[in-house]
Amino acid sequence: MRLFVTDLDGTLLDSEHRSTEFGIAALRKAVAAGIEVCIASGRSYADIMGKISGFGISPYVISSNGASLHDKDGKKLMTTSIPIDEAAAVMKYLEDHSLEFEASTDEFTYVTQGSIDLLKQELEDLGKDSQKREQLYKDVLGLVLSQGNLKIVPTLEDILSSIDHANTISSISAYKHKIRSGMDYFSMNKNLLTFSSWKYNFEVTSSKASKGEALKRLCELKGISLDDVAAIGDNYNDTSMIRIAGIKGAMSNSVDQLLKIADYISDDNDHEGAAKFLLAAMDGKVSRKA
Repeated sequence: MRLFVTDLDGTLLDSEHRSTEFGIAALRKAVAAGIEVCIASGRSYADIMGKISGFGISPYVISSNGASLHDKDGKKLMTTSIPIDEAAAVMKYLEDHSLEFEASTDEFTYVTQGSIDLLKQELEDLGKDSQKREQLYKDVLGLVLSQGNLKIVPTLEDILSSIDHANTISSISAYKHKIRSGMDYFSMNKNLLTFSSWKYNFEVTSSKASKGEALKRLCELKGISLDDVAAIGDNYNDTSMIRIAGIKGAMSNSVDQLLKIADYISDDNDHEGAAKFLLAAMDGKVSRKA
């Protein structure tokens, strides 16, 4: 193994979106052994860097679900974004259909106050005594507001005046039928790739962007064979990179699609699954499926 690639949310981070001392120590052990580390997340580059600032390592970073790739020194190696006209049309559709939306660049994630208010109203509509409501307050609204580089602006026009492209446009809802409807609509656009990275969201990127494509590019630039890559994730947006990695890892909290292709199924993200997979791979305890 020459390169270890890990997702963040649902994988390296626990259910509170926090890193652990055990996980950080495992990454440091890999770096000390000469293994390159890459963080691959749907989060924006700046948000990822904020999350890993205390790790004490300098990893490669695949951000915005593969729309952007940075080297260990922060130099951008690749970008595959949504042009501003198309991004505007996507966000206008979401706004017109009462769906929350966020637009991410490398530097910031933008969301309108109207989107925040919409999410709050959806959660209120679930009923004050609903156990689901309490969980979603943490999982849905909490995830949006936890982004370190979040900019809340008054209107869609304010977003459009602040960006000239979007790496990713995402939407979160407490109602799964709204998520399915949005995904169905954008899946008809051949210029866009639409997928879910979590049961209450969907994301839109350029059709040319994915974690897998960014990983291929990184390996080409570094002269690393994909056979020498170990990668782990938990959700649909991780499939493209897990599928091409020589050593395929999945968290026990993964979607079935990943569990079916994994060489190794580790513990869940609240029990150090990503770090345990890394250490097992370093010790030669992970074997590829025939």
